Amino acid sequence: MKKFIIYVLCVFICAFSGLYIYMYVQSSHYEKTAVPYINEVLPKISTWNPALAKEYMAPEVLSRISPAELEGLMLSLSKIGELKSVGEPEFKKKSSGEDMTSEQQPVVTYTLDAQYTSGEAKVTISLLDKGDTFSVYHFNFQTEALSR
Repeated sequence: MKKFIIYVLCVFICAFSGLYIYMYVQSSHYEKTAVPYINEVLPKISTWNPALAKEYMAPEVLSRISPAELEGLMLSLSKIGELKSVGEPEFKKKSSGEDMTSEQQPVVTYTLDAQYTSGEAKVTISLLDKGDTFSVYHFNFQTEALSR
């Protein structure tokens, strides 16, 4: 029985270590390209200007959302206020693009904390990897300012 427990423990440790290494390799692959892109695009999205946000969004997303819906979304998000500071983006996952788009471009997701005039917000942003550049595929702002 003791050998079985040691065996199970070793398998668990190896699996956990393998997952950690896999996630580290994925995140380090995007660290030099995706993080600067997020630091560039988040302040522009945070102006809450639909036309400016549209410039950075993936065509696949824009084909599913009307200009009026985008305008309404940006109007709602404007309650958050002006962006004051941005925390360090943290890699969450890499998804197969074929699940979400017609092509096999990967989608990478990051989370970060940002400070706005209304308070702190948890931002989740997913980027469509187009090889030499990115497009915003999804973004989400979690803050108490939106629940008021």
